[in-house]
This record gives sequence, C-alpha cells and structure tokens, in this order.
Amino acid sequence: MRQHILRTAVAAGVLLCVSACGASTGPEASGGDGEGSDGVIRIGETDGVPSAFLRFGVQQGVFEEHGIELEIDASAGGAAAIPALVGGNLDIAGSNVVSGLLAAERGLPLRMIAPGTFATDDPTSDFSAVLAAEGSGIESAEDLAGASIAVNTLENIGDITIEAALEERGVDTSGVEFVELGFPDMLPALANGQIDAAWVIEPFLTMGLDDGLTPVLWPYVESKEGLQIGSYLTTQEFAERDPEAVAAFQAAIADTARLVTEDPDAFRRALPEIEELDPAIADTMVLPGFHSEVDEASLEFLADRMVRSGFVDGEIDLDALLGR
Repeated sequence: MRQHILRTAVAAGVLLCVSACGASTGPEASGGDGEGSDGVIRIGETDGVPSAFLRFGVQQGVFEEHGIELEIDASAGGAAAIPALVGGNLDIAGSNVVSGLLAAERGLPLRMIAPGTFATDDPTSDFSAVLAAEGSGIESAEDLAGASIAVNTLENIGDITIEAALEERGVDTSGVEFVELGFPDMLPALANGQIDAAWVIEPFLTMGLDDGLTPVLWPYVESKEGLQIGSYLTTQEFAERDPEAVAAFQAAIADTARLVTEDPDAFRRALPEIEELDPAIADTMVLPGFHSEVDEASLEFLADRMVRSGFVDGEIDLDALLGR
C-alpha cells in the first residue's frame, strides 16, 4: 500500500515545480502576451496521439479557419504542462483529467476549457491496457493482486483507474506496487522481468500485443465506460483576458473531434507523417474517442476516486475548474 507521506511529497513537488517555473523555457518564443496580440496560442500536449490530434487539426486547416496559429510543445504535455502553464510559458495545457483536478485542489487558478481523449465503450478493447508477459503467471486481472505494475506517473490517472477497475473485479489492491517508468521503457522492463505488468497506452499497446504480451485489464473503460481521460486547461487570467481566443480554441477542438470521429481512417493515414509512426501500427491501433464537450460525470467519478484513494483530502471545486 502506498504511504500517505508519498502522496504529500508528490503534491509538494508539484507546487514547488510550479513556484519555480519562470519564463525561461517553453515552446518556440511568441512573447509573453499569448494569443491576444498575434493569433498565436502556445500549447503543451502529450507526445503521441494527443499531440497528433492537434497536428491533424492544423494539417486540415481547422485552427486556421478559427484564426488560430498553434505552437505545439509535445515535450511539455501531461503533468509537466501545468507548471509551464501557471508559469506563463504556455497559454493552454493538454493534461489528463487527474492532473488537472489535483492542481485545482491545490489551489492553482486553472480553468478546464475543453476535453481531450476519451476511453472507448468496449470493456475488451481500449487505447490503454495492463499487459503481462507470457509465462509470467499473470493471465488475468485476478493475478495482479500483489503484483508490481509500471505506470508513467505515480499518484495519477494510471494507478487510480487500475485500482478502480481491479476493485470492480473484486481484486484486493492493497498489495499492488506501482513503479514509475516512462512508456518507452515499460515493454523492455517487462521483457527483462523487472516488473510484473505494465500499464501502457497506444501505440505501445499495439507494439506489446505484436510482441505476444497479454492484456489482462483495461483500466480506463473498465473503471467507467467512455471515461474522459484528457483535458485542455488554461489559467483564469488568460480565460478572462482573452475569451475570444478561448472560444475559438474550443470551436477548433470540437471541429477536429468531429473530423476524427467521422473519418478515423483519415486520421490514421496522417499519423505516420505527423507523428513518425509505423504505418502498420497506425492502421491497427485502437484510437481514443474525441468529443466536443467536457463530461462532468467523468470528472465527478475521478474526483471521488481521488478522495477515496487519499490523493486529496477534501472535495474538489468542479464549478471553479469549469469557470461557473
């Protein structure tokens, strides 16, 4: 069982990182005034499908149609984007919902202005799964009791949804050990026996399946079908200073989501170029869902799980996060 002292240390680390974040780093320089002066929006997003989604929208001219030029920094995605956002180096940050909820609970002045990726509605197929090696003795979710499972970030959406999905199956999670590894390092670590199982997302999921690994749990969709995973955050200051930019970004995200939903094959065909992804993997990997509206039921579910898991000490003010 993870200790409360670790939770406190992680939360403190987030706050220290935010407070130390100055104006010296970030995507290509566009000045400190953000979108308001030149139509440029500096955005940090997770490398892979999330950043590819944005690049696809740029490629298709969607953001240009809405008067936006995106400067995408894929190295500053996820939890790393939040310090850059609060420090003024980004205008918008793409981050998973749990990171956004945790930052809001810590008092950071953020607004969730649009959704990112969503889990599928199929409990046997999603863009995220826990994989185990053949012959490891882990053949089902029940075998994960007491196992070491790699996640890319401790105290975040991976371990929260894994615990929730295992509890749904009646599995005791008290002995599960989460080990922090980057997604590219997980499959080699699994092959070398350093960990018992690995929680991966696409394209690493398809790579693992191609290598003969066994999916034993689909945490996102098994914890809640159609769960909202990703989100786009901005600061309250930016939202109030430039509501036109926020509205234009929201419209562009909705239009890009519609394009991907209506023609996923076009998105797949673009992936090898915009993400340098193997075409064979792009053709077969499971794509996340994309929608135009934030799913409040997902936010409430994850906020409740964060309280139950001890990630936060009290309720999270969703109204403030959603700007109501």
